[in-house]
Amino acid sequence: MDVLEARTRLQAVPGTEEYVHFGRPAYRLRPSGSTKRPGRTFTTLWPEEGHVVLMLDQEQQAELIARHPAVFAPHPSKWGLNGATLMLLAKVNPRIFEMAVGLALAHARRP
Repeated sequence: MDVLEARTRLQAVPGTEEYVHFGRPAYRLRPSGSTKRPGRTFTTLWPEEGHVVLMLDQEQQAELIARHPAVFAPHPSKWGLNGATLMLLAKVNPRIFEMAVGLALAHARRP
């Protein structure tokens, strides 16, 4: 999958919005109800590096890495210890991409 396809798919996720996060496109839940505060970020696209960073919990991260070790890896920073997960676009297919984004979105919706 290329960066343009990934961005198009992320922009199409219902109930979310794209914004700039440290110079990169990021995706978060849109404000809902009477609140004006945006929701949690669930993923960030790193176009130059060719990957997406998914915000997951540690269990979700471990499962994805175990099932698809060529596609997923912990983020190399301290954030990786808490579930931030790299998804390598050159190695991911649309089915796995959608499944992983769905996990990150579900995690972002948790209280």
